[in-house]
Amino acid sequence: MNIFTLVCSLIIGIYLIGLFFNFKILTHINIYFSMISLGYIVILVHIINQTWPIDSIILIIIGCLLLLFKHRVFFRNKQSLQFLKRLFPIIYKIALLTCILVYISQLPIVSAIALWLASIALSALFTFIIYVSNISSYQYKHINEDYKYILVLGAGIFNEQVPPMLANRLDQALNVYKLNPQSHFIVSGGKGEDEPISEALAMQRYLHQQGVPNNRIIMENQSTNTYENIKFTKRIISERETKSADIICVTSQFHIMRALRLGQKLKLKFHGLGSHTPYHFLEYAMIRDFLALMFQYKRLLTVYFALLFFATVYIK
Repeated sequence: MNIFTLVCSLIIGIYLIGLFFNFKILTHINIYFSMISLGYIVILVHIINQTWPIDSIILIIIGCLLLLFKHRVFFRNKQSLQFLKRLFPIIYKIALLTCILVYISQLPIVSAIALWLASIALSALFTFIIYVSNISSYQYKHINEDYKYILVLGAGIFNEQVPPMLANRLDQALNVYKLNPQSHFIVSGGKGEDEPISEALAMQRYLHQQGVPNNRIIMENQSTNTYENIKFTKRIISERETKSADIICVTSQFHIMRALRLGQKLKLKFHGLGSHTPYHFLEYAMIRDFLALMFQYKRLLTVYFALLFFATVYIK
């Protein structure tokens, strides 16, 4: 472990501790990008120097322990405990695969490829811990700003009532509205082929039942995915505003990072707030959205994987 990797690892460690305490300043998509890039540089330096990435492994362990302590209530709830029992085997298998690949990398014939794949697996574990630490902080983010618009992203409906996950998003948005009664809701979600009404209409009815006046609710009922949610929302806001407006996007915590990244790419002045997700499918939702988020950084990953490959070939 050299001074450079040690300093970088200390910065990432402080960042993880800050997320543990839900420091608002750290919940930003650009800081997330910076921290994963810094972590990749640390792993790459270790590969080039032919040293063990002990600091990266320690960061993964610290991140896991901080998350477990922060969410220790999980151990008292049967559903959340089942969620942990489903999630940990996935993490264990990736860690085990990394160890196996490191062992195989000692063999002369396949050593470079095995080390390259092991480095990717370790990078994936590191990035996933950073991702989960972030979405956890977005759920507990303190709201104290004036937002002109509260954007609520839709989720699939089965009848004309909002399902529990979508209700959680709307309830979280109502908490923001109580602190910002001058704001307008934008409920975004179209009508799928198997949906009786649009998600926007179902959300509008729910908010109205909770006492929100209809003139405070703007419906965007054409979108069919997250990108369209935000793209069509931008169009609505552009028609109403002559300059940029503060928008807070409320969606499930596993989904918030991808929504913020898309908002950034569409040049919206976006803030984010996560809501609770039912535990029975949370691990699959997190992994799916984690992969979808990282696809938004495909240039970074392409360059990083290429550098890792050349580094492993060079040292072998």
